[in-house]
Amino acid sequence: MKVVVIGDTQVGKTCIVTRLINGAFSEDMNATIGAAFQTATVVTETSTVSLQIWDTSGQEKYRALAPMYYQGSKAALLCFDITSQISFKSAERWYDELMMKAPQNIKVVLVGNKSDLEEKREVSKEEAENFVQKHNLPFYIECSAKTGDNVSNLFQKVAEFQKKFGDRSENATIKVIDDVQTKKKCC
Repeated sequence: MKVVVIGDTQVGKTCIVTRLINGAFSEDMNATIGAAFQTATVVTETSTVSLQIWDTSGQEKYRALAPMYYQGSKAALLCFDITSQISFKSAERWYDELMMKAPQNIKVVLVGNKSDLEEKREVSKEEAENFVQKHNLPFYIECSAKTGDNVSNLFQKVAEFQKKFGDRSENATIKVIDDVQTKKKCC
């Protein structure tokens, strides 16, 4: 299952993915250039799901590349930093771009990172929940890449949601009808 991770630079997208893959956190993370690809296996209550995770750059100069990574994605993690109102406001732009350029059936999850910095919170849970309701998203989740809190749960919920409500078109049968018109001969 292809998952794209989007949002402004410095919200912790790469740290979230690194926490899932390596179970570790680094304060010295470099900004992603273009995109980074990782794979992970997530075990849910009902199945084991292989995730192909595309961690995109949030830097403005690489923004034009992001839509290229949306293609074929089943889910998008729209990330913001709970200590940055600016990153939350940018989520609207990211969402709009995703809706214009991603597959029609993509499931978008709003992710508030840096939940370990509660005392510096600028974005309330209510604001995030309002965003989810406004755009009819499946759910909102807060996590901390630094402490690991809720990171595994995030990816498990995405995998479970996709398995339960995802696009079933991969298993659909397409019927091709050969509509050849016969040509009439003259004279």
